[in-house]
Amino acid sequence: MKTPLQPDDPRLPIPLERVSRFVRQLTHDVRNGLSAIDLEAAFIAELVTDPEALEEIRKLRGMVASNAKMLRELSQNFQPITLHEMPWMAATFFDELHARLAKQFAGENSLEVEARLGAENVQIDLEQMVVAMTAIVTNAFQTRQEGDTLRLTGGIEEGQFVMELKEPKAELGGIPPEDWGREPLNGDRPGGYGLGLYRARRIIEAHGGMLESYHEAGAGAGVLTTRVALPLCS
Repeated sequence: MKTPLQPDDPRLPIPLERVSRFVRQLTHDVRNGLSAIDLEAAFIAELVTDPEALEEIRKLRGMVASNAKMLRELSQNFQPITLHEMPWMAATFFDELHARLAKQFAGENSLEVEARLGAENVQIDLEQMVVAMTAIVTNAFQTRQEGDTLRLTGGIEEGQFVMELKEPKAELGGIPPEDWGREPLNGDRPGGYGLGLYRARRIIEAHGGMLESYHEAGAGAGVLTTRVALPLCS
């Protein structure tokens, strides 16, 4: 009789597809439980008249909604990449991305956005590309030093639509930037899961594009660049 491998045995292979099924099922079950808690809280709110108690119930429902959203986003990181592509002017997409980022990071004044685009077209799934670019910008916000300014640019280079995110970064530790997003669950940031850039890379490569990150050391301060290149279409 074979002895089952222990969880910490490096010989224990778990296919990503099996992990994905587990995460999706666990997320579904936990979100059902959170929905039941939210319904119960709503019912209690109907019976309570004390203003302070009602405020606490409101906070409770807010926490439930926040955790349900987090679980939904976690599960989406494991979903297969399905594209519904259509031609978009690169300038139109970049403007939409800028508007979405401005809304998500409302109150932040540390993101500069600049475009040098004409009438060039790209064949993309706009929503998926927004997800990918938002993950890249979010990661930069979460790891930047206070007071640093991020700079996102869009332009055309050698027949490609290129977006670059540059951020001051004196030095890097942990996973080399050229390996970011290549493997899931390989993050080293506290509170991170190593999935945002992994999904972003999958989305970009599904479009026939390329994602690369590299660090350039400088006198006193270096620059970390994340570059996304997408093919143009007619």
